[in-house]
Amino acid sequence: MAPVPGKSTVTATVLWGANNIYSLRADDGRVFEHVRLKGKTLPGTEEEHNPLAPGDVVELDETGGTARILRRVERRNTVLRWNRTRHRMQAIAANADRLCIVASAGTPVYRAAFVDRVLVMAELEEIPAMIVVNKSDLPLSDDATEHLEVLQSVGYAVVATAATVDDDTGVATLTRMLSGQVSVFFGQSGVGKSSLINALVPGLDLATGDVSRRYRRGRHTTTLARQVLVHGERGDTVYIDTPGVREYDLFGYGVTEVAAGFREFRAELSDCAMPGCTHVHEPRCAVRAAVAAGRIHQRRYEAYCRVAQTLQGAGS
Repeated sequence: MAPVPGKSTVTATVLWGANNIYSLRADDGRVFEHVRLKGKTLPGTEEEHNPLAPGDVVELDETGGTARILRRVERRNTVLRWNRTRHRMQAIAANADRLCIVASAGTPVYRAAFVDRVLVMAELEEIPAMIVVNKSDLPLSDDATEHLEVLQSVGYAVVATAATVDDDTGVATLTRMLSGQVSVFFGQSGVGKSSLINALVPGLDLATGDVSRRYRRGRHTTTLARQVLVHGERGDTVYIDTPGVREYDLFGYGVTEVAAGFREFRAELSDCAMPGCTHVHEPRCAVRAAVAAGRIHQRRYEAYCRVAQTLQGAGS
């Protein structure tokens, strides 16, 4: 879309926003605060719960000295979660080079099902994902250790960190891996996302919270996703901190889409005999045959079946 003649336009990236009021950083380095949309909605976003998220690129109109957002540039990808109130998928961040799924070796406890479901979203949205196990100075359960080993066997990187411990080699490793990229940190409340970004960017001092003793869950310290920029020799590094979540649903996708979100299933999907095979009960299912042959780990298949049954139950 070409700029409108007679208007002063600039391209900028969304840092954070709420209630359709945004903070943005222009390509020339200027920061715009309290910027509103030009009109009630942005073109093409009328059906979306939130039209903009950190990482989105927009075109601003500076005519008259007051910046207004004209349009959203097409996204490369979107980090999504299911909004239970609105019954639709909601954008948490956009245009990510990496999704860091942050889990905990302490409290809250490591939840394999949560990690599996977020990985499905990342695969379907074509966002390279990795798992960051924070609080690694605490013991990790045998079940969590096995789950992480299975994920590594299908190609996911796993990095252990202890963000609040001095001289943490995991944080140094993560710094190298994420340098020059846009990385989104996503996970349950209380796993230490903000503490981790504070460790990656000394002196930043993002607000951090404790963990609820009553429910053994994290408190929602970060209420809005926000972007942190670090200048470096390899280019700018961007970290996007997101609000913690307690549950992660995949109701925005169909069963066949979710199957494609398990990356090791893809080589088998086209060999199923039944069109629209759900890989749960149909005869001559290539996915189940791959599980029996050991090409797909039983644990990953069981994780898929739990999601598939949840989606089928929701649609009944």
